Amino acid sequence: MTEPSSSAPITLVLPDGRTIERVRLYERQQLGSGLWMYRIGVPLWQTAAGGSVEPAEDSTWVTSAQLRPLPGVDLGGIPAHPRTHTSTPTRWAWLLDGRTHSRPATVHAEGCSGATERAHPLNTLSALDALARPGTIACTACDSAEVLLPILNHGQQHPGGSDD
Repeated sequence: MTEPSSSAPITLVLPDGRTIERVRLYERQQLGSGLWMYRIGVPLWQTAAGGSVEPAEDSTWVTSAQLRPLPGVDLGGIPAHPRTHTSTPTRWAWLLDGRTHSRPATVHAEGCSGATERAHPLNTLSALDALARPGTIACTACDSAEVLLPILNHGQQHPGGSDD
């Protein structure tokens, strides 16, 4: 028996349909709604000291709709985390404004003028989890609806595995 790997190559599907093969898949995390998110590392270049260029990697979370398994690559060794409440580094910060008598619970981007003083911070996975619950909406006056709702609309199946 081999030791589970901590990453595996996978194909990333870009918004225009082009693909980047062999990005690194590091982990899977399930939201309370059942949606699986995948943390990937995308290879890129960065300028180093002295003006030289060196390889680098950018990490982000995506859904299965943005990924395609590579033939012959076993994704079973990738760490899978059923719903947890761990903090995840994010590009955006979100706020959850609780339900009142006149309005539903609302997820806002941090800094949105529509958020009240009662709103509390969320990481991206928690914001997606909140939006997946009935009675919670995404604010349309900030980045919340534009960024988070498309993620929730993607497929619910994770690529290449049935171990979850």
